Amino acid sequence: MQELVQELSPLIEQYGYLVLALAIAIEGLGVPAPGQSLLIVASYLAASGALSLPSVLLVAGAASWLGNTAGYVLGAMLARLVERRGWAKPASLVKVHAFIDKYGVIGLILSRFLEGMKQLICLGCGLAQMPWHLFLTGNTLAVGIWLLVFGYGPAYFYDEIGQAGLFLQRHQYALWVLAVIAGLALLLKFIRKRRPTS
Repeated sequence: MQELVQELSPLIEQYGYLVLALAIAIEGLGVPAPGQSLLIVASYLAASGALSLPSVLLVAGAASWLGNTAGYVLGAMLARLVERRGWAKPASLVKVHAFIDKYGVIGLILSRFLEGMKQLICLGCGLAQMPWHLFLTGNTLAVGIWLLVFGYGPAYFYDEIGQAGLFLQRHQYALWVLAVIAGLALLLKFIRKRRPTS
């Protein structure tokens, strides 16, 4: 956490809330940006008194909601053009439609926590012609939950995060070993399940 703060703090100190808003907003248009990382750092700085937490949450929430909505509108506008020009394979478009139809609002919410999908889901919702009212509901819920976790969470657990960081730093090798063992155990379990029964 300290490394993240040291790396991104100069950006926020130099450009303030503007860089936070821009980085978060353009993610909704499908452009990879460090929006979430900047939000975590801004929240952490707010807890230390360098920024205002309500301002951080307001700026991040508005930027995320507006950026996602712009991504949806762009996807909806390009839907027919993408199909007509063949910019995407028909099979890919069918998969996008199937995912949006099946998961809808839940997919929007969960995508906020998955890098890559977070940037593309709103464009996908537009391409799949997701009903406007469902998108607005999903977008509002997704932004609210995301803000709670990555905007309010770091400030709320400010002291605990520092202690956790020290613990992780001191025991990083032991934790890596445990992670590898757990990963191998899951892999073996998966292989056994896939093995045909005679």
